[in-house]
Amino acid sequence: MHKVIVVGRGLIGSAAGRHLAGLMEGVALLGPDEPADRAAHTGVFASHYDEGRMTRFVDPDPVWAVTAKRSIERYAEIEAESGIRFFTPSGYLGLSGPGSDYLERAEASGRPLGARTEWLDAPAIRQRFPFLNVTDDKHGLHETGLAGHISPRAMVAAQCAVATKRGAMIIAEEAAAIRLVSGGVEVETAGGAVHRAERVLVAAGAFTEAWGLSAKALNLRVFGRTVTLARIEVDLVGELAAMPTMGHAESGAYILPPIRYPDGQLYLKIGIGSTDDADLRSRDDFSRWFKSSGSADNRRDFQAFLTDLIPGLARVSHWHTDTCAVAWTSTGYPHIDWVEDGRIAVAVGGNGKGAKSADDWGWLAARLVAGEDWDHPVSRDKLRLPA
Repeated sequence: MHKVIVVGRGLIGSAAGRHLAGLMEGVALLGPDEPADRAAHTGVFASHYDEGRMTRFVDPDPVWAVTAKRSIERYAEIEAESGIRFFTPSGYLGLSGPGSDYLERAEASGRPLGARTEWLDAPAIRQRFPFLNVTDDKHGLHETGLAGHISPRAMVAAQCAVATKRGAMIIAEEAAAIRLVSGGVEVETAGGAVHRAERVLVAAGAFTEAWGLSAKALNLRVFGRTVTLARIEVDLVGELAAMPTMGHAESGAYILPPIRYPDGQLYLKIGIGSTDDADLRSRDDFSRWFKSSGSADNRRDFQAFLTDLIPGLARVSHWHTDTCAVAWTSTGYPHIDWVEDGRIAVAVGGNGKGAKSADDWGWLAARLVAGEDWDHPVSRDKLRLPA
């Protein structure tokens, strides 16, 4: 019988597993490996099957800013202990125009945390990043230091590797049911196996409610998001060599610089939340979405947006789309709380920007489940389930 089973081996779940393994023995991380053939897969998927997520200290919300800082500052430790590199300090550039105070609020949250930032007007942006096409009314917030991007796929592998080194067990199975039993909790897998533990932490992200893994309604809003990727050939590599991760305040777009994917190619990626985003509620909804190529309208619009911002991308001959899912909570923060006091807890809800703070959300979830003090700048009440 395990002390704790963490259900979900994504960014938050794997982080929680690593931290728990440093606090106690008897930890298990349960969740399937990435499917080899997505089209033929009949089980759960995950949004971390990707190579690019942006990380930075600055955020308009101080809660997200401080948890990002605490997470990012642990990257070197995780990489060293696991031997797996997942972080690239490429910097961050936020772009905004008149009528938005997004960057001003982000800078105000990041400044007390030691974020290394600089304001750039339009001419300075064009001089620093000559591949960009910005109008004279635009300004930018440039963060260097520990801003950049991670490979979520590699970060999960690193977290799991460290958890295993610390004594945790990896159970590469999909959870089908979680139930209270005398003296503990049972987790039944899709293959019919039953694993028992004193406590369970559910960190299954956007899939939690559709798979029936929470004893209480979490009221998550889950949307399927389309991302568009441009394959960067040799003639563009040098031109985009100094490209940082980028955020566009008015559209909400996030843009990743050229990153090498498992097929050996470099891709530049953009994602934007839109009214075309699919509303995912059932298991069938998730399966159809993750097996699809996303929204064709999004691909057309995102490609046009990117090519206007980065004119050199007009030379790109290959574009394609991919899919992920975003889970929104009613509070705008993850829910990290008990759903069955002392027995089953949840840590879910990335709200579209969970990656950069994932290690700290896992740290908090681990301490909750281990019965440790809530020694954190963010109050526990902010992360409780709404009454």
